[in-house]
Amino acid sequence: MTLLVIAPETDETARRFADFAIGNGVSTVVAKEFGRVGVTVRAGRDAAGRAEITVDGAKVRGVLNRGIGDWGREPDAERVFVAAETYAAFWAALALWPGPVVNRPSAQGFFPRLDPLELVESGDVAPPRTVILNGGTAPGSEVYHLPDWTRLEPDAPRSRFDVVQITNRDPVHSSHLLVAGTEVFEIGGAKWLDAGTVAEVAPVLAWIRRRGMEFCDFTVERQRGVLRLVDVSCWPGHHLFPHHEDRVYAALLNRLGP
Repeated sequence: MTLLVIAPETDETARRFADFAIGNGVSTVVAKEFGRVGVTVRAGRDAAGRAEITVDGAKVRGVLNRGIGDWGREPDAERVFVAAETYAAFWAALALWPGPVVNRPSAQGFFPRLDPLELVESGDVAPPRTVILNGGTAPGSEVYHLPDWTRLEPDAPRSRFDVVQITNRDPVHSSHLLVAGTEVFEIGGAKWLDAGTVAEVAPVLAWIRRRGMEFCDFTVERQRGVLRLVDVSCWPGHHLFPHHEDRVYAALLNRLGP
């Protein structure tokens, strides 16, 4: 049985996790090409589906999904379309596969949507103090140019054609956290995450896990009893958790099976 990691060749975090797993005696493959992966889906008249996944002919015991990777890089538009459809079919099969998946896609073949405003609608958190605009300004110290997400200085000159996201948050009352399997870590330090913080952010953790996301990072602001989900990402890199790297990979390995 083999662990399958879906990731591009340039994904250093995927490679480091695979090295950690192999070092612990677990066969692991980072598959940057769809040709190495075999998928079988059987659907019955009762609309129930069964999926089987192999890599290099070996049965897969668990999957770490790090996104699209290099599978869609094709030289012409027609082959790009075929590759995209193949990838969507694989993600749909992965959604049906009964084995453990970290960052499981939806049955429609898409990565789960992670929008802080969806959690706001439930009433569990307050809206983030974030605006998206072109031209003009708004309070906030974190400015990102869209759609490339390049960080800008707040006072950097911008034209009316520049679309930016501006976030106003208090860094003193903010926490940057990482979810890895069933564990939660604080980013930016070597200290252990206290139980009080985990309890305070429980609505955010429950929402993330309901969407099948088990390797992601998020930022919350906690001030005067108000909890705000500022940002969430399903692409955490190893540079975010240098003090916890082995513990993070161990948590992912534990989630993917004995």
